[in-house]
Amino acid sequence: MTSEVKEVRTLTGILLRPLAVGSRAIIVHQGKITRTARITAIHHHTAVEACFETLDTRYYLQTGPDFEPAVSAFPAALAA
Repeated sequence: MTSEVKEVRTLTGILLRPLAVGSRAIIVHQGKITRTARITAIHHHTAVEACFETLDTRYYLQTGPDFEPAVSAFPAALAA
């Protein structure tokens, strides 16, 4: 049996939608949008941080009111 080590990513940004097992996270950070693989586990999620896993990556996301984007920062296509 082989043991696979997951990549660990620490990001500072915001979630565009709530985390849910089986769904993909959409994260805005450093002016970019990251769409993850499907979430397999959510370890914790508070107002200031979230820790969750996809099949191959463990994410640590630092969030909070200081990271909320302006509405006009997103193209209208994302609002659909």
